[in-house]
Amino acid sequence: MKEKKKWIVGLVVLILVAVIVYIRVLKPEETVEIETWPTVAAANPQTGDIVLYTDLTGTVEPQSKATVQAKIGGEILEIFFQAGDFVEAGQVLCRIDSDSLTTLQLQVDAAAVQLRNANSTLERTRALYADGFASDQSLEQAEDSAESAQISYDSAKTQYDLQLEYTQVAAPISGLIENRDIELHDHIGTDTEICVISGQEQLQVNFGVTERILGNLSVGDIITVEKNGTAYEGNVIELGTKVNSTSGLYDVKALLPKSSGLSNGTRVKLTVVLDRTADAMTIPLDAVNYDDGTPFVYLYQDGRAVKTEIESGIYDSETMEVLSGLDMDDVVITSWSNELADGQEVLVADAGTADAAGADTENADADTAAGENDGKGNAE
Repeated sequence: MKEKKKWIVGLVVLILVAVIVYIRVLKPEETVEIETWPTVAAANPQTGDIVLYTDLTGTVEPQSKATVQAKIGGEILEIFFQAGDFVEAGQVLCRIDSDSLTTLQLQVDAAAVQLRNANSTLERTRALYADGFASDQSLEQAEDSAESAQISYDSAKTQYDLQLEYTQVAAPISGLIENRDIELHDHIGTDTEICVISGQEQLQVNFGVTERILGNLSVGDIITVEKNGTAYEGNVIELGTKVNSTSGLYDVKALLPKSSGLSNGTRVKLTVVLDRTADAMTIPLDAVNYDDGTPFVYLYQDGRAVKTEIESGIYDSETMEVLSGLDMDDVVITSWSNELADGQEVLVADAGTADAAGADTENADADTAAGENDGKGNAE
């Protein structure tokens, strides 16, 4: 009987041990699910400037440039320059023998003969008039003839002297002669190009811009010119007012410092302002998303992300201009998360911003509750 009781007690103990082992070891633990919210960064919109630049191509030229042509036609008798020479303004470049000069010389000689004859006649008439052998009318006619002959001679001499001056072609400006297009004994006309002189005092770069870029350029603006890794600063001196029919762009000229690295005809890269805005409302570019081409941001409101459409302006690699849709006191979620959605509860990493937003919400709730209490008290 005692052995039977011991056997029963042992069985009970064995069952209890088995239950304890099952509970502690074999029974699966219940999974506790913890709800997590995405953590984001947030900030208020800022006020700032955005300037966009673009690269263009321009051609370096001398600021002053002159194409030399003769003012009379004829044969080239002497040439006093070569391509590459530096000449001073007024320096004689070549001498021309002109047939028209010979004709003018004959006219001067003929006018001189007429003048001498008219003066001789006037002297004789005056002598006769003094002795009473010539009338007043005869004296007046002799004086008129002498005066007319003098005018004819002066006119012929002036024309001759002018043409004689034209037979010597002088440099209109100081500078470097780029080319020589004449040879000895060539017969040239007034439309013949003798040479081209480039002034060396100052250089300029010529380039074309679109209407949009033109609207952001002003005389005096600084541009950057780059050639062979060296940058030069220039100033805009002229803006075109009509489209160039060849390029379809507006012509612009900028003054450049004289430099050995820049020469006439050099092609250079230049950087100009494409667009700009000043004192604009701006937000980080990473804060902006698009829905069917419409830009929007998420605002942090009452612990949730609120989808808000905006009207965007210009933007660079970091910042976007906001034209409408936001206020300066809005809290914009500036970090991206694939968990963001309209109405999604979020945590803000910036404690200051989050606390401020939360405090505003709590204050609003407190004000609402206080109003309700006041209402109840007044009603009672």
